[in-house]
Amino acid sequence: MLAYAIALGAATLIPLVTRGSYVRLVMAPWRWAGLLLGGFAIQLFLEYADIPESRWHDLGFGLLVASYVLLLGFCFGNLIMKGMTVVMIGVACNAVVIAANQGMPVDVPPDWEQSGWIEPTIKHHPQESDDDLMFLADIIVLRSPFDIVISFGDLILAVGLVDVAFHASRRPRRRRTTEPAPPVKTATARTHRRRTRRGAQGERGLDAAIDLALLDLTAPDSGQRETRRERTVRSSATSARGS
Repeated sequence: MLAYAIALGAATLIPLVTRGSYVRLVMAPWRWAGLLLGGFAIQLFLEYADIPESRWHDLGFGLLVASYVLLLGFCFGNLIMKGMTVVMIGVACNAVVIAANQGMPVDVPPDWEQSGWIEPTIKHHPQESDDDLMFLADIIVLRSPFDIVISFGDLILAVGLVDVAFHASRRPRRRRTTEPAPPVKTATARTHRRRTRRGAQGERGLDAAIDLALLDLTAPDSGQRETRRERTVRSSATSARGS
């Protein structure tokens, strides 16, 4: 519980250090808060309640697993919050190793064993030879002033809580609306008419050239070719002036 208290304390200081708002943090759209309160209540009960050691592996272990189910349910219900995915990963790492070993194995330093500083509880017990997933167990020793052993899940949980507190204590940013691109200027009607007229004149000139070529091929003598050529040239010139 001391590791969780330190993580929560660090997350609580984040709005103060980063000039966030505790009001926004509290009034954030949290979901299923009852699961969070229930999970913490069960763990506090197991920490301080006088449960007989003979009931640790049935009643105590069942309540411990139930507390982690409630905590994971709260994390799942609030995955929309930034940083909550990291919190859920940290809680899941601790839950997996606890479920596999009926409690959290602790790699106790030799000097702590000699002083009898640590004692088994419902949640924690000294490492045993048949414990599994020791890389997720309490193997990270934090000496003075903390004098505790934590897990990688605790570190991940602490980072996630800080991330959640940072983002939840801030005003959500508004998305910038992209301005529409300015319309492309089109040619004026007058310019369009001029281009159309030039195109029509070019087409008429091409038609006249084709007519002259056909005339040279089809006319029987040179006199008729000259007469028809003059008529074709006059016709194309009149059409050009009219356009």
